[in-house]
Amino acid sequence: MNKISVIWIAVVAVLVIAGCSNETPLVESEPVNTSVQGLELSKQPQPEEKKEATPAGESDEASEDQSVAKAADPSPSVPAPSAESATPQADASTSKEQGEDVVSSLKELSLISKTMEEVRQQLGEAKTTAKGGGFTSWQYDHPGKEGYHYPETAVSVDVQGLDSGSMKAQLMISFNENNLVDSYSIYHVVDGEIMAYRVTEAGAVEEPGQAD
Repeated sequence: MNKISVIWIAVVAVLVIAGCSNETPLVESEPVNTSVQGLELSKQPQPEEKKEATPAGESDEASEDQSVAKAADPSPSVPAPSAESATPQADASTSKEQGEDVVSSLKELSLISKTMEEVRQQLGEAKTTAKGGGFTSWQYDHPGKEGYHYPETAVSVDVQGLDSGSMKAQLMISFNENNLVDSYSIYHVVDGEIMAYRVTEAGAVEEPGQAD
């Protein structure tokens, strides 16, 4: 009986030892606070993107305005020549053209057989008048220079004024005893020479000028 008890005790002891040897000791691991770690990571500073500095006072609207101004502004405009830059040659050419315009207008007149009143209504009062031998003469001056005035009080050709360009043209009208236009002459300068464009009932002819 004692042997059986000893054997059971031995068997129990072996089982106990074997069971203990197969168990793995438990090691308590420290809990990981993922929420705390995640919060700390989210608070870590992120690298900032580099931005180009914009000059003070300059806005996007100003930049757009400058772009529009550049697009609308083509090549630099050329300034018009001032009056001071005008050359004497240019003044002479202008004066000559104006004189030609006056002469052309006078040549377009149709005065033959018109009465004194009709001429007066068309051309105004004559600058100088004269009577003699049954004829009446009227003179109309067309100065080529502002303020110029032919001082002669008799019906005559202003040779000096025409030569200098101070007088563009002179119109001399001759009325017959019936006070109707018998003829008329336009005195002007062509290539430095005084010419007379004379109109009568027979037609018109231009020749070197002579006073009526």
